[in-house]
This record gives sequence, structure tokens and C-alpha cells, in this order.
Amino acid sequence: MIYVIVKLPCHEEGAAKLIDWAKSDDGFSVTRSYKGFKHIELLVDENKKTIWLYEQWETKEDHQAYLSFRMENGFEDFVKDIVEDEFTLSYLTNTGI
Repeated sequence: MIYVIVKLPCHEEGAAKLIDWAKSDDGFSVTRSYKGFKHIELLVDENKKTIWLYEQWETKEDHQAYLSFRMENGFEDFVKDIVEDEFTLSYLTNTGI
């Protein structure tokens, strides 16, 4: 299993838009049905602007296929509109400790 952490430094209105999108029919309901999906959480920083996505996927390749699907279907433009700075994405594995 792979863990994915995404940091999205949004402006305030952008954070609200992302939360609304996640709840929409095109949001996390689509994510949850994608091949290899295990878990997703949307977390909001104290500043009410920075959004963190915590995800679990079967493989890195499953997540990258999902990410490509999203980017090809307009999500890249949506993200550009809501962020104040570059977003970051990290892949992590569990050491079992």
C-alpha cells in the first residue's frame, strides 16, 4: 500500500471551493470508485486556507493513473484557480515499525 500526502496552499475562497468540490458528485465519490483506491481524508489547517489530502492507494501506479485522469478532465485548471502557491505531493510507505 502507498500513502499520499497532498498540500494545497489555497486562498480562503479556494479552500471553500475545494471542500465544496470534494462533496460534489464529481468529487470524492469518483475518487472512491477508482481502481486501487483505499482511503481519503480532507484536512484543513488552522489558517482555514491550507488543505491537506491524506490518501491510501494499493499502488503508486494506481494513484498516478487516477491523477492523470483528473488532470485530463479539468482538475488542473481548477487547482490553478484556487491555490496561492505550488501544491506538493508526496508518496510514502509504511515501514511496519
